[in-house]
Amino acid sequence: MTRTEAILNKGQTLFEDKSYILLWTKFLGLSLLALTSYYVYDKQKKLLIKLNGREKAYLMGVSYYLTNQHGLSPRAVIDNTGLFKDVCRAIADRNGGFYKNFFSENSKDQAKNYAAQTYRKNKNGKD
Repeated sequence: MTRTEAILNKGQTLFEDKSYILLWTKFLGLSLLALTSYYVYDKQKKLLIKLNGREKAYLMGVSYYLTNQHGLSPRAVIDNTGLFKDVCRAIADRNGGFYKNFFSENSKDQAKNYAAQTYRKNKNGKD
């Protein structure tokens, strides 16, 4: 079994679509944030990419602001925002323009944009 196969089998999926899988793994069974690793699997390239500390902190920061300042549930963050899809897309193309643009905005402002996106989706869905 390769390292990629082991992580794909062992990891907990946070997000999956036709192009990417975002998953996390525990270290020795401990769910401590500092010991948790996050990975993006690019299905087309068959490539597993580990998020570095800066990327992981950014993802956690945006998620924190969405849940604590904007009142979204963790499920709503996953289902109603493009956050995880955008993270996957950025990580899969680390040298590209989308990566640079995505991570150039601070996490608080990024969360505000995703919260507004969710509000617009909900408003348009109810009309």
